[in-house]
Amino acid sequence: MSKIPVVFTFDKRIIPASAIAIKSLIDRAKSETEYDIFVFHPDVSEKIIREFEKMLSGSRHHITFTKVAKDRFKSAPKSRGSWQEVVYYRILIPELLPQYDKVIYSDVDVLFKDDLSEVYATDLDGFEWGGVAAEVNSANAVGHKYFPENTHEQIFWSGFMLLNTRYMRENGFIDRCFEVIRKVGERLKFFDLDTINIASHGIRELPLRYVALQSLFRYAEFAGMPEYIHLKNLYSDAELSAAKADPAIVHYAGKPGKPWHLKHPPADYRKYMDELPQGLRKYTFRDLRKKLFNKF
Repeated sequence: MSKIPVVFTFDKRIIPASAIAIKSLIDRAKSETEYDIFVFHPDVSEKIIREFEKMLSGSRHHITFTKVAKDRFKSAPKSRGSWQEVVYYRILIPELLPQYDKVIYSDVDVLFKDDLSEVYATDLDGFEWGGVAAEVNSANAVGHKYFPENTHEQIFWSGFMLLNTRYMRENGFIDRCFEVIRKVGERLKFFDLDTINIASHGIRELPLRYVALQSLFRYAEFAGMPEYIHLKNLYSDAELSAAKADPAIVHYAGKPGKPWHLKHPPADYRKYMDELPQGLRKYTFRDLRKKLFNKF
């Protein structure tokens, strides 16, 4: 049995999506894969935690919830909407999981389509983490903000990360992230992404199929994708087609919005919404309002 640690970070505002992500993760696990799932959160109730534990009961997988003090990131920039302190929690993974030398992190606005044992086996020797390239890193960047402090050739998404946590602990990754927040904080736009890209040492590139954007599946021609303007400089249309044909993770970033905010979500995601245990269908007023005014 192969045990793979996977971390999610979320708060009480995004319970249904988080449950769907976790359920799809374990549904796609191979028979020899065992997921050790960790949730870092600021405010998930014991009642909701029990609902998650119930969802995994009877499986070979395990889930652990760890509350993180909000003041860990009191000096970090954040917004009133989705970009609150929880987006920074992934930075703490090397500290909070000292028992593991390699860990997977994933955002929760995703649907897993494949087992993660292959990507978990990626050799990270000499690299701090592995991620999917989002854009060429230059002053002409259009989808992300350019920082002269970022010395990497590419800007990497932080929504799926394969972390070399042993390397991170040995080389002061967390301290470097807090130093970036202190020095660059007022200029950060995509808070966690910008911080981690600037702070990191070597980053190993992973296949695009681990961040298969939803727009890949919504446009007949790739050129119609909002992200194509920067993706075309990294990926050929053949590579985009390959990610579309065999996605490991569909990531619901960008237009037309999160699937739980759509009147007509994708059929595969809708199936999970319909099968979600009642105790985990905790949609917020903001969710309902966004769905009401969404034209899709």
